[in-house]
Amino acid sequence: MKRRAYLATAAAVTVAGCSALSSSDDADKDDDDKDDNKPSDPVNEDPGSFDEFEDLSKWTVMEGSLTADEERTYAGSQSARMESDGSEDRIMIKREFDSPRDLSDEFPALAFTSDHDVNPVVQLADTDGNRLLLQCAVNADDPFTRHDLGIVDTAGTPDLSSINHTKISVWAGDRELSLWCDDYHFVERPDTGKVLLQFPENTTEVGSEAAPLLAEHDIPATVFVNTDYVGSSGYLSSTDLESLQSDGWTVASGGATGTDITQHDADRREAEISDAAAWLDEHGFDDAYFSYGLNRYDESALELVEEYHDLAFVGGYAGHGNVTNPYLAPRAATPDADEATQLLEWAAEYRTITTLSYRSLEEVSFEAMLSTLADLESAGEIDVVTPDDIASDYLH
Repeated sequence: MKRRAYLATAAAVTVAGCSALSSSDDADKDDDDKDDNKPSDPVNEDPGSFDEFEDLSKWTVMEGSLTADEERTYAGSQSARMESDGSEDRIMIKREFDSPRDLSDEFPALAFTSDHDVNPVVQLADTDGNRLLLQCAVNADDPFTRHDLGIVDTAGTPDLSSINHTKISVWAGDRELSLWCDDYHFVERPDTGKVLLQFPENTTEVGSEAAPLLAEHDIPATVFVNTDYVGSSGYLSSTDLESLQSDGWTVASGGATGTDITQHDADRREAEISDAAAWLDEHGFDDAYFSYGLNRYDESALELVEEYHDLAFVGGYAGHGNVTNPYLAPRAATPDADEATQLLEWAAEYRTITTLSYRSLEEVSFEAMLSTLADLESAGEIDVVTPDDIASDYLH
């Protein structure tokens, strides 16, 4: 069954689950962003392509170097290659907007590739120097693919209605590395923040511990099923899954076994995805959504997921705008209480799409997170949604 075609260039990567919030030096703390000659009237432009890096003279090199690369591109005739020779801690480029840009309803997204595992940061700085920092995970030798950027930090109280400039940076340390950027574009954000709760495994803990707590607040979630293990010791049965579905849960695919798909041969890879999709369809569950086993994938896995599913989730940085790459929708992997609270508050304040995924409920104060979530939802500051909602209403 051929589903929505989207992936322009599949990524050959291996990704582990990322922390909900960044603690790396990528979250730049520079203090040179205040503009004393700021224009006064922000410009409100439609979301869409902003810069395909056809004219690099629009960018100022702050650290490292910047060159055009006509051999590695995602859009247009060239990309921007940011490079470190190992002598500087990071690479950074900056572009001023012609006039302050009103990003009240938009968020940035970019296509990236790199020769190292990196976590690029995109900054938005307002006319007073306050900044919003967003981040994504890019892995070594990943061909160009779009990445949705999640919030990792703020400096001051950024006013997204009057953004003066943007920066792209990556931590290099003492490494010689390159980061290629292309297709800088802006996507819409929801009118209200959207939150998804997920469980990447169909263990009995989901039914015995998570489900009752969620039911107390009338909050739905998604469980991704390893279909080969349904009814086995430690795993939910078909009857358990039917009960969750009747309570408003989404029962979706975690693959036949939930193993690292990149370690399988071609036949096993297809069986891991196709067998699980067939089982879900036969048992009346949803085969449209997928979770990468152990948050790992590569080019062929992405191609298979595109063939069998509409939307797929992987560990990354939560808190982004409308999804630009539905086969790499990022989620925060098992955030602790403080991380989850911060992500929920940002979801409300910045109207982001924020997915929280819990492999285990131990030591994460899940009940406290639910209380915060329920309070924000009751106040009308966020909506708890399902993958159906994202697939139908929040794809770029």
